Amino acid sequence: MLAALGCAVALIVLLIGMGLAGVVGLSSDPHGYGMFAAILFAAVLTPIALVLWLLYRFLRRDGQ
Repeated sequence: MLAALGCAVALIVLLIGMGLAGVVGLSSDPHGYGMFAAILFAAVLTPIALVLWLLYRFLRRDGQ
């Protein structure tokens, strides 16, 4: 579970970086679809990461 949370957070950071690269102009995407996709995917993954983190905290507290 902790690995899934780590992967989700790493992917969110990567997608935010892609979005920022598109905003700044460092991306080679002429239409900007990559920027919109990165923002959309990060917005979808953020609640998933939050749920995984809350589930991890709940299970860890329950195990102690």
